[in-house]
Amino acid sequence: MQEQDFPALYRSADDLSLKSQQQFFRALRIHLVLLVAAAILSIASIPHWSIAAAQLLALLGALSCSIYLFSIRPDRLWYSGRAVAESIKTITWRYVCRAEPFQGDDTIAREAFHQTLKQIIEQNREVCQLLTEYLDGQQFTPVMEQMRARSLEERKATYADNRIKNQLTWYAKKAAFNRRMSRYFFWMLIVVNAIAVVCAVLRMVCVDQPFWPTDVFVAIAASILSWMQAKRFSELAASYALAAHEIGLIKEQSLLPNTAEKFSLFVGDAENAFSREHTQWVARKDV
Repeated sequence: MQEQDFPALYRSADDLSLKSQQQFFRALRIHLVLLVAAAILSIASIPHWSIAAAQLLALLGALSCSIYLFSIRPDRLWYSGRAVAESIKTITWRYVCRAEPFQGDDTIAREAFHQTLKQIIEQNREVCQLLTEYLDGQQFTPVMEQMRARSLEERKATYADNRIKNQLTWYAKKAAFNRRMSRYFFWMLIVVNAIAVVCAVLRMVCVDQPFWPTDVFVAIAASILSWMQAKRFSELAASYALAAHEIGLIKEQSLLPNTAEKFSLFVGDAENAFSREHTQWVARKDV
């Protein structure tokens, strides 16, 4: 299934989550860059009012970013929007696979799916009132109905290829990427801190030299550390790796169910596993 094949509410929540994530990291990036710029301007030896004015503007810009991040909280919208989107994606896969609780008659299943969507909206009213995209879109797309109407073997193959394999590939790539970024930023932090230490030592030796960029490297190191904490590279690498291992085990079992009842239970267990990983991550992000 492609993104456009999911309910309109999913696409709207996904869009809000992605935009909020971009806004959060853009504001954080600007905030950290402005702090480093202010530190650089603080050691500038040019005796002109424009340098002080530039530093003031940098600090005011950093303050504005801080106020925006604290008041608007785009990170909350990011997490909440993602939670809504993932919840809808999970019930959609259950619906198209005729898995519990949508394994019965089509009319009853449609009503149950509709009621579940309403429950998700009620439980996330604060974020759902901000979902303004795809308001005229379909909640039951043609592809959803086509997949639900397929035979058991076709549904098994579709679920294995388009859900389990997709999730396994995503988590494996993300685990490798975050592990790589964790190492990269760790060594960058070490190098910048080492340079700051060298500058501090040289300042003791060369006391006649009035300007040293020690504070600049300290600000850069603090910015790198703040970025690492915001991105949580190490934590994500471990979390995604564990999820990939669990999904790998699920994949091996994907073709075993040979009845509609067993496949329904299998899809339910698989979706519970996907939801569990995401719910745990959102809970950690909210701490």
